[in-house]
Amino acid sequence: MQKLFFSLFATVFIIITGQSFSLASGNPPCDAKDTICSNFTRLAETEQYDKIIAAIDAKKTYSDAARSIIGQAYLMIAGRETNTPEQEEQFCRKALEYGSTSAYMGLYFIYASKDTETALGFLKQYIATKPKDSVPYVILGDAELEKKNYRAADAYLREAKKVARGHSANLEWLSFQAAYLTGDYAYAGAMLESALKNPAYEKELRALASDPRFSGMGKRPEFKQFESLLKSAAR
Repeated sequence: MQKLFFSLFATVFIIITGQSFSLASGNPPCDAKDTICSNFTRLAETEQYDKIIAAIDAKKTYSDAARSIIGQAYLMIAGRETNTPEQEEQFCRKALEYGSTSAYMGLYFIYASKDTETALGFLKQYIATKPKDSVPYVILGDAELEKKNYRAADAYLREAKKVARGHSANLEWLSFQAAYLTGDYAYAGAMLESALKNPAYEKELRALASDPRFSGMGKRPEFKQFESLLKSAAR
């Protein structure tokens, strides 16, 4: 199960960066005189991450660009199938030392199946860095919904909407629930309308009909357009 979590993290990492590490043009550019950074870049382009790590000298001070490459090299090594859980965590923590804050996602997936609160704590540390990534906000929002902390859930999910890249029916479905349960029915209606563009959420709405927290939804004007669907869900 943990390997599945970490494989998902590797996928999330690529989504966050928008590219593979070997094409990581988002890194700070190497200075023309920064031969160490240039060498690290060449090694990264050929996916020789172990050589980058082996070349690190703890006594040296590296440029921001070089540190970024080192951090991402640790992240790529962390995702290897041959790692033990202890090695995965160690590599993620080393990545953090070099400023690769998306390693918090890796730590979340490592801990998610064994210590939920610790795992969520890593996500809270991650969002403190203001990532342009909706994933940690969605996970935290979903977790707060489960705990019935509706205002906290709503806040996380609205932040997820701000940084989301494109349409996400799952995010909008969760946002609908959080907004409804905090009394923002107009926003809840808008989120439900968007979520229902995916027909799979009609089934979710029918399942929600048995939840007493949503029993009065069909009487509210903000949900009049869903009247027929809500009536069929209530049967």
